[in-house]
Amino acid sequence: MKKVVVLIMISLFFGCNKKSEVINRNGVVQKPYIISAENIKIQKYSDSLKNSGSKIKILPLKGFYGECNLIIDRNGDVLYFQNKKVGRICGTEMENNSLPRFINLQPKDLIKIPKDCIEKFIDENVMTKEKRRQILVVASQTDTINDQKILSFFYNLKVPRYVIRRTTQEEDTVLSYKKKNAFYYSDSIKWDKSIIKLPENIEFSKRPSKN
Repeated sequence: MKKVVVLIMISLFFGCNKKSEVINRNGVVQKPYIISAENIKIQKYSDSLKNSGSKIKILPLKGFYGECNLIIDRNGDVLYFQNKKVGRICGTEMENNSLPRFINLQPKDLIKIPKDCIEKFIDENVMTKEKRRQILVVASQTDTINDQKILSFFYNLKVPRYVIRRTTQEEDTVLSYKKKNAFYYSDSIKWDKSIIKLPENIEFSKRPSKN
């Protein structure tokens, strides 16, 4: 029987980097993390395995949201939200869609985390879960991440399975309303259906009707 090793594509980002390429002599992370560049590296690695006839197969991860999610905004602020409505892929708790589906995220769901406390927060909220649920999704509003504290967190990440990607339209929209401290009603947003999947029986948060 042919032995096939299935790996989550994006979770290999840091496994391919040497310590000397990431930190300086003082243990400070100094190399920016560029999401698009890492995607290209993984794709090239996947192609090379395929062309060499290797038994190792890397399957691209098509899901977007996990149960535990971090958002890094343009200012380097870090926010956390938990998503209970997730499907499964490879035994994890992530959905398998080509487009991010609407999850009815609300501004109140986003919890700001001090950067000095990210590791402790993840230890207490992700690493305490059963093994198959120890998964973290990190979404960034910028393609390049160069905040030293966040990079240090990445480098010392203990979560066995993780994804680093760009933010979705819904995350960007909800985050904007939270920062403005404005009332948010998802039914009033002009969602771009080319980049978000709206379920047929969608449950929008609606503006109260006038009597």
